[in-house]
Amino acid sequence: MTVEELINIIPFKILQRGQDYCDNGHVLQLNQGNDGTWYAEVEGNYGNYEVEIKPDTDSESADYFCDCPYDGSICKHVAAVALTIIEKKTIVISSTESKTDNESWEELIHNAKPKDLRNLMLDFCSKNQDFRHQVKLAFSKPVSIQNTDNIPYYESQINGIFDNYDYRGFIDYRSSHKAIKDVNQFQVKADNYYSKGNLNEAFCISAAIAMEGAKAILYMDDSSGECSGAIDDAFLRIENILIRKQVSNDLIERIFNWLYEQVQNSNYRNYGLDDRLEPLFFETAVSLKQMDKAYKFIDSKIDESDKEDTWSKNYYLQNYLGQKINLLQSEGRKAEADHIIDSYLHFETFRQTRVKQALSINNFGKAEKLILEGIKIAQEDNADGIVHQWKDQLLELYKQNNQSSKYNILARELFIENTSDIKYFRLYKRTSAKEDWQKNRDKLIAELKLKKQDYYSGVSTDDLAKIYIEEQMIDELFTIVCSSNSIHTIIRYTNHLKTKYPAELLDYYKSAIEIQACQTGRNIYVQLVEYLRQMAKLKGGLSAAKALKNLLLNKYKNRRAMKEEFEKLNWN
Repeated sequence: MTVEELINIIPFKILQRGQDYCDNGHVLQLNQGNDGTWYAEVEGNYGNYEVEIKPDTDSESADYFCDCPYDGSICKHVAAVALTIIEKKTIVISSTESKTDNESWEELIHNAKPKDLRNLMLDFCSKNQDFRHQVKLAFSKPVSIQNTDNIPYYESQINGIFDNYDYRGFIDYRSSHKAIKDVNQFQVKADNYYSKGNLNEAFCISAAIAMEGAKAILYMDDSSGECSGAIDDAFLRIENILIRKQVSNDLIERIFNWLYEQVQNSNYRNYGLDDRLEPLFFETAVSLKQMDKAYKFIDSKIDESDKEDTWSKNYYLQNYLGQKINLLQSEGRKAEADHIIDSYLHFETFRQTRVKQALSINNFGKAEKLILEGIKIAQEDNADGIVHQWKDQLLELYKQNNQSSKYNILARELFIENTSDIKYFRLYKRTSAKEDWQKNRDKLIAELKLKKQDYYSGVSTDDLAKIYIEEQMIDELFTIVCSSNSIHTIIRYTNHLKTKYPAELLDYYKSAIEIQACQTGRNIYVQLVEYLRQMAKLKGGLSAAKALKNLLLNKYKNRRAMKEEFEKLNWN
């Protein structure tokens, strides 16, 4: 996407604000890097903000960034810079002046003597801390011996990056973006080493990024997710290293030992960074047949989770038990794995395992018993979502086993519990005897009406309306409209009522629109126009809607905005 195309997708209001910033000189600096990325500093309400825009003609999207706190998709500062870029391009293209004798900064560097450049850099480094930092990033090198553990070297380098942006023990949102931008230079280095087959160096860099990132995230505003993303990228690269054919056994062993150290670092878990780390550790343990460390780690985590008294206790306990079961099964230790499953059947995942096994041998009775027990456990835990899942599975079991009576009872129960989902009503009807249906239906509706009075678990008017529509109970549906002065309710059910109750609907439209018209504001008048249009579609509705329009205009003569909006009806 080009800068011009980027401007086209910016919301009009944001673009207007960006134009104001552009016109009033708030874009303080604008430079373009060698890769085509534009860098700018924009004066904002609470300080200056840094903006980056990287156009890509081969992509449907452009990369852009602003370190302001705006949480929308694109801010006025990005809009201001984009507009300034276009303005700058126009000036350059339209200029009729010949090229001056002044050389560009790139040409000056290319033409300078090496000694002069070194002296300039030494002088600039002595005065500018950020430049010294960039020089270190660009030119310092680790020990280059293959298979050398250079993790400490890269840790020092990356730690220096985070220290550079640390202000009084914290890296704020704006600085965190800059810090990760510098860290990503090491990501690029790691990718280059990986592509050239230097897997040791690629691993050392990735390990250092993960370790230092896990430390820095403790005192960083990472609401953008850039730091956690960098750590995840590092783990992904390590995962790819392990599956490369060229990877040596020695390096695999070193990576495994490193992974074993990392899984014991609670920072990864506390910040949701262990989703890729722990599975990678277990996979490597299996491939190396180093199960002792895997079991040692899992058992410690199971013991730790079992002692916790937090909302996440069951989540982590179930997760680690599941990992242990997988490890035991990979070693053929089925009896031990089965013992864990049967000991923790109160966990849905393990109970599901037993249900599937029962169904695989057509033992419907055992499957039903397991599901019913699962429903009871979930109800005791107030886990309504899991209760619903179990009941849905039980409904399918009754269907497969042709247990029509049980299916019918459960379908009715599910509908009462989930009246917004009409499918359960249809299933209940489908499995009810035709001769008993009307009696059963009316009994169900009466039960729902009683439930409707319950403030916390009541049935909504719309849910009752769904039944009336499904059963073509038009008179009962009309009672819902009769009891409501809401124009939205009237419109919602007009199509179902307009044939039988056209005159009555017109009266309700008139009453509801008059109530709405008591409010003021152009947005209200825009809605009134739409309501009048809907009213005009009814039999005899056009003349009634015209009369109501004129009535409202006469009643509210001083509302100029109402008159302007009503003129859009184009009714003579």
